[in-house]
Amino acid sequence: MFTIAICDDHEVQLKLIGEAVDRYFAASSHLTYEVSAFSDPSAFLESLEASGGWDIVILDVCMPGMLGTSLARGIRQRHDRTEIIFLSVSREYAVDAFSVNAVHYLMKPFSQDDFNEAMNRAVSAFLAIKPRKLLLQIGNGTVKAVDIEDILYIESVAYRRVVHTADAIYEEARMTLAKLEEKLEELSPGQFIQPYRGYIVNLSAIKTISTDRIVMQNGDSIIIKRGDFRRLREQFFQWSFKAKDSV
Repeated sequence: MFTIAICDDHEVQLKLIGEAVDRYFAASSHLTYEVSAFSDPSAFLESLEASGGWDIVILDVCMPGMLGTSLARGIRQRHDRTEIIFLSVSREYAVDAFSVNAVHYLMKPFSQDDFNEAMNRAVSAFLAIKPRKLLLQIGNGTVKAVDIEDILYIESVAYRRVVHTADAIYEEARMTLAKLEEKLEELSPGQFIQPYRGYIVNLSAIKTISTDRIVMQNGDSIIIKRGDFRRLREQFFQWSFKAKDSV
């Protein structure tokens, strides 16, 4: 499902854009979508921090208090994999728009055909490099989108789920270990394994595997269940060959 966010300070325009989105997806029945609409840039930013971002964002350029290009820079600073479409009555900000890697700059008023072209570009660009982000709730309602390639392993510690990444450690406050494993399997089938009770390990982040333990790329050591060495080694080899073939 595509998640779409629209931000335009004029309610009439917000409604028109929303209707254009509905018509676009009505003609693409194989795609599902969900729309969040904002008439206030500040509310957009608050939701961005709370939700973890969207797949496609449609931004009016000129809004009171904050330009759409400033909102886009905030998105890019988060390193979200988001396709951005700008709307404006002027070409004045086109250079700024494309400096933040916007996929399209659409002039108002726009036709449905023009809007469909912009959406086609956004959808195609998004599908070309499908993001694989795990959304973590890390306390106080904060949601963090973590690229699964950055995850080394996850451990359950005294009813807490601790996510170890290449750069940081996060405590997941919502999902059980079983739910985290389910989410990771949906994002990348076969990439994450449970070598021992209370652990989920990223096969791509393993440095070495021996008869009694796994050593991760950061040097952390995780014991493996007795008798599971051959099975885990085979999974590791199969995943390594699969990763090489996909390069």
